[in-house]
Amino acid sequence: MPGESPAVFGDALRRLAGAATFLYQDGQRYWYSTQPTVTKLADDRADQLKREPDKVERELEKRLRLDLIQKGDFNRVHPMPQSGQDITDDFDARLVVLGIDHPYSKDPDNLAENCCKGNS
Repeated sequence: MPGESPAVFGDALRRLAGAATFLYQDGQRYWYSTQPTVTKLADDRADQLKREPDKVERELEKRLRLDLIQKGDFNRVHPMPQSGQDITDDFDARLVVLGIDHPYSKDPDNLAENCCKGNS
């Protein structure tokens, strides 16, 4: 609006650039395009993945299993066991990688530490 202070106009442009789908910014220049911004595409993709948590979990598990083929210095690797019964009682060093349903936290009762308590 005529008579508004430049700070209000600048703030409005920053907000619009952050939320608008087709508004681009380069320094002091602003323009519209017929293609959505990278930020908008990323936000849309993130929203889509939030609606499909099972798909994200499957992809994480697939990538983890592929990466864990290389055991490194461990004699055995247990990727995402369903229970403590999936981990054999041996005396050698093994790596146990828990799935996303057993997160670790600083709390003494966290799901990661309680997952496989029967086996050590």
